[in-house]
Amino acid sequence: MMAKQNNLQFLEKPELRQPYLICGINGWVDGGEAATGTTQYLIKKLKAKKFAEMPLDRYHVFQVPGQLSLRPQIKIADGLLKQHVFPRNEFFYWVNPHSANDLILYLGTEPNTNWEEYTENILNLAADYSASRIYVLGGVLDKTPHTKEAGVFCACTSKELRQEMLKYSMQSSNYEGPGSFSITMLHLSQKRKMPLVSIIARSTYYPEFNIVIPRNPKAIKAVVLRLNSLFHLNLDLSDLDQEADELEVKLNFMASHNQEFQAYIEELEKEYVEVKYEAPLDLTANEAVQLAEEFLKETREE
Repeated sequence: MMAKQNNLQFLEKPELRQPYLICGINGWVDGGEAATGTTQYLIKKLKAKKFAEMPLDRYHVFQVPGQLSLRPQIKIADGLLKQHVFPRNEFFYWVNPHSANDLILYLGTEPNTNWEEYTENILNLAADYSASRIYVLGGVLDKTPHTKEAGVFCACTSKELRQEMLKYSMQSSNYEGPGSFSITMLHLSQKRKMPLVSIIARSTYYPEFNIVIPRNPKAIKAVVLRLNSLFHLNLDLSDLDQEADELEVKLNFMASHNQEFQAYIEELEKEYVEVKYEAPLDLTANEAVQLAEEFLKETREE
């Protein structure tokens, strides 16, 4: 039986060390599943364990037109109902053996109602666990050529955080208009002086050719690469590399059989400024001195 607290239900209450909280929320800013796909990938890769969930009834309306993702997923075979599963809002945790900071991963769905209460539920859990920082993931559909690395930009609760994210090849966001749920989280975190970073990947789509990529491994990879460095996860991403390569091969094949599509991609490539991700050197003081000494020694020998 789950224990209830602050509109959440707990399976257990693990002891965690100043965790980072990662939020992957399905909704308006989950293009290419850059938010939920990244979070699902990390949960599976790290074998993270579920410890809490947020009930659906106060925040979700299943009758909203067009929101097919907010309906139960069913399976019927030979006229018999085999499966009926409601969407879930779930918290997982993972103890990091490579760092002093553990992880909490939240996989949920953007609420239809009570946005502030839904956000406060997440922020209260973060506060209860003395979370060091919150990362809210997202993706936007963008005319990014599939042949290039997906760009990543961010919005932060402070100038210091924004400056730190520059080391991880994240451009600063500039936007004015309707806001996503992630920006509501940013706003309420800022009011509570809780450090939060909204990370958004650019996810390829080609509307002129009726090509939409529901799950974009290149956008997911762009986010995972940065989190892998930020959290010292030391993950092998070869499976994600393979998935991204397969997508590129498929789209290249389509382009090779459509001259107009090929020309369109080439135009995008000319306009697109690619920022290849390189993990920043994260050296201790002694390692930095040693690296400098080796560099000077090599310079003298030359």
